[in-house]
Amino acid sequence: MNIETLRQVAAGALSAASLMLAALVVGAEWLVQGAPGLGAAIAIGCTLALGGLYATARSSRAFRYAAVSVLMGEVMAMLVAMRGHPLQIDMHMLFFAALALSALLYDVRALLLGTALVAVHHLGLGLAMESLVFYGGSTLERVATHGVILLAEAGALVWLTMTTQRLTASLDSESRNVQALAAEASAQSDAAERERAQHADAHAEMLQRLQQSFGEVVDAAAAGDFTRRVPADFADPELNRLASSVNTLVGAVDAGLGETGEVLAALADTDLTRRLTGDYSGAFARLKADTNAVGDRLTEIVGQLRGTSRTLRTATGEILSGANDLSQRTTRQAATIQETTAVMAQLATTVVENARRADAASTRAEAVTRAAEEGGDVMARANAAMESITSSSDKISNIIGMIDDIAFQTNLLALNASVEAARAGEAGAGFAVVAIEVRRLAQSSAQASAEIKQLIQQSATEVGGGTRLVAEAAEKLASILAGVKDSNAALGGIAAASREQAASIEEVADAVRQMDEMTQHNAALVEEMNAAIEQTEAQAAELDMVVDVFTIAEPAAAPARAA
Repeated sequence: MNIETLRQVAAGALSAASLMLAALVVGAEWLVQGAPGLGAAIAIGCTLALGGLYATARSSRAFRYAAVSVLMGEVMAMLVAMRGHPLQIDMHMLFFAALALSALLYDVRALLLGTALVAVHHLGLGLAMESLVFYGGSTLERVATHGVILLAEAGALVWLTMTTQRLTASLDSESRNVQALAAEASAQSDAAERERAQHADAHAEMLQRLQQSFGEVVDAAAAGDFTRRVPADFADPELNRLASSVNTLVGAVDAGLGETGEVLAALADTDLTRRLTGDYSGAFARLKADTNAVGDRLTEIVGQLRGTSRTLRTATGEILSGANDLSQRTTRQAATIQETTAVMAQLATTVVENARRADAASTRAEAVTRAAEEGGDVMARANAAMESITSSSDKISNIIGMIDDIAFQTNLLALNASVEAARAGEAGAGFAVVAIEVRRLAQSSAQASAEIKQLIQQSATEVGGGTRLVAEAAEKLASILAGVKDSNAALGGIAAASREQAASIEEVADAVRQMDEMTQHNAALVEEMNAAIEQTEAQAAELDMVVDVFTIAEPAAAPARAA
């Protein structure tokens, strides 16, 4: 059995695995989503396409590549079927199993094709339609982590495939050499048969057995079975040594490939502690060194990822704690600023009301000022009128004095007339009566004049007192007017100051409102930051889960290995 036959068998195995995986996809989507959907459609479509190609070209290289592509497509369909389920992230392990199955084809291009399909799937759907690939959302860090693990396994499988191809080619060469040796031995045996006719039958039987054993061992080795051995019980020591050499060669190949397969199987099963420990030389020593180097490098990478993820979780926890404290402080600050805004609004309303009242008081003070000025004018006119009355009273008093003087002179003249009438006797009797009447009238006039003079003097006294009172009232009114003007000026200043204060308070209120808006915006940003940090912490925890799948040696063992 040659390598092409092995590849055809492996392609059939991959087709069978794809068929079983398609059935699992349909069942999983039925259980998780409630009914077959997109995942089942993809799985059935891939299966039908592979079935058509199997019927027409199952022995071709294109069928091998199609088998790898369909197997990867079935795994992708399983992720679609498990969307929204916590086990969706665990289904990514099927990619590693599928790549391991693809290695059975002993074709580097098939491995690279499968790796490329997984990479395109993660980068394309993982970032554009993340729910179809990752449970809980996707990030560039998660895609990069999966990419590193994928590249590590793909590199190991590619290296293993190339090494196996080189070993197979070497075995083919050795097989040809052995066949050539067998042919040479057959020729020698023919010559010996001719020379030693007596030993012809026995020697021919030994050579036939040796050739048959060589063919069986070489065919088994070409088919990947290195457990077969050449019997070393011939009567000829040379044939026994030849059989022992072939057995040693096959045993060395079997031990090297067997231990390498165990280590790679452990790597595929996420156990990174297994290493090749056998004593090899030559190509097998290089195979041992390269395989162990792959395990060491993967262990180092996974250890670094584990430490990084834990450090990331610690850092995100501290950042989340600080962000929560900042959120609480921002909330309290926002509440304080809102209270300050309300107080400033109330203060602005009070100041505006005070300004309005000051303006009203200033207006009323102006009206009082005008009334006081008009009262001052009235008092001035009253004072002038009182002065006119006083002057008129003086003039009347003078006139009354003249009337009093005239009455006195008239009384004297009447007295003289009475005396003269008495002297005239009977002839002057009538004139005496007239004189008496004139005297009585003069006395009445003098008495009336005295009374009028007394009243005028009393009136002049009252007028003088009134004039003084009017003057005092005018002075008081002038003082009141000055005070009202001062009050009016003060009220005007208060009104202007209140308006300026109201404008200043309005500016402060605007500033406080802007601070409130900024604080609210900061609070929203803090909430967004908290959500982002919580998401990062969840992703870090998920990264821990992914990395914890791998089993690595304890860190304390590293110094001992170095020693």
